[in-house]
Amino acid sequence: MPRLALMLIPLLLAVACCGGRPAKPQAPADSRTSLQHACDWLWARQAEDGGWHSETYGLMRSGQSLTPFVLHALLQVSEDRCPRPEGGVERALEFLRRHTSNDGCLGRSDPDIADYPNHATAWALRCLVAVGNDRDRPLIRRMCDYLRAQQFGPESGVKPEHFHWGGWGFGSESGVMDIGHTRHALQALSEAGALDEETSQRAQDFLRLMQRHPDEWRAQPEVPGITAVTNPESFDGGFYFSPTDLAMNKGGHETAADGRNAWFRSYATATCNGVLALLAAGVAVDDQRVAAATKWLDEHPGLESPAGVPADAPTPWYAALHYYHLAVRAEAWAATGKKGEWRAEIARHLKPLQRQDGSFINDQSPLMKENDPLLCTALAVAALSP
Repeated sequence: MPRLALMLIPLLLAVACCGGRPAKPQAPADSRTSLQHACDWLWARQAEDGGWHSETYGLMRSGQSLTPFVLHALLQVSEDRCPRPEGGVERALEFLRRHTSNDGCLGRSDPDIADYPNHATAWALRCLVAVGNDRDRPLIRRMCDYLRAQQFGPESGVKPEHFHWGGWGFGSESGVMDIGHTRHALQALSEAGALDEETSQRAQDFLRLMQRHPDEWRAQPEVPGITAVTNPESFDGGFYFSPTDLAMNKGGHETAADGRNAWFRSYATATCNGVLALLAAGVAVDDQRVAAATKWLDEHPGLESPAGVPADAPTPWYAALHYYHLAVRAEAWAATGKKGEWRAEIARHLKPLQRQDGSFINDQSPLMKENDPLLCTALAVAALSP
């Protein structure tokens, strides 16, 4: 899919909406916990072919990207908390096996529409590793080879001075690339035991740029109309989303005191992805880079919305990222060993938002596709289960 078309997808779907958290449906009346009710709802929507298929978005109707994402969320919940239907996991894995190409890529079974290939392959790899079936070892190796080949580096004509260097993108001819795809690829390779030192180091180069770290030697990408900053004034420990798809940096930009330099602002979801990517790349939890990002998250702890994303921005990312923010923040907090009652706080936050049937939906904005109940409920399960 051409890059321009990919960038326009969320904008074409946007509708006028007010910022803030989604509306509060009445909580479910039965005695099951929110997590149990949500898991039951997701399992009940597994199709006969083993996959989960969007009824909201044609791009995800094939189930190639949605199935491994939903399955991974469900696999994180122990069976004693949420029993799985007999054969449900194996049917889902068989769906992934059938749709993975010979070169280890999931997401390209439709020749006309690519269904987030790098995203789908990374989540599928994590599912296969988590289940640990011996028969999948050759498939796991092919997926690892595919993901390593997708990293931007000399093999793809990218040099260390380029913004792309060390990151991952959508996984097609599109140039779309960002910290989210990079985090997913790193986590999958790490969990598969297939992250070599060279791949890790290139990824850390990319993450250093995205954190605006004082040791980064490249200038930051230029905010349109303003010169890029090259000094450490912009470093606050947080991360932004993409150095190449600038309109997707949902925190907007910040301008230096002299008015001549600017940089893309840190915000919560990107910073959570940055933490998880660093850890997956093999960086220790007490490393200065992780500690600085963790400190940023601790200083911006709110659950109502992703800190750093302006509520009054023309594009309503503030409302669109609600459930994704909760899911990725929960994972980042769990990965860094955060103490306190944050798990209970997330559960209290989500409980009144759950619909009677156990599902969740963000009806405030379609920009991040959280108006798809399959996607949104899987995000809620991920937020409730670390």
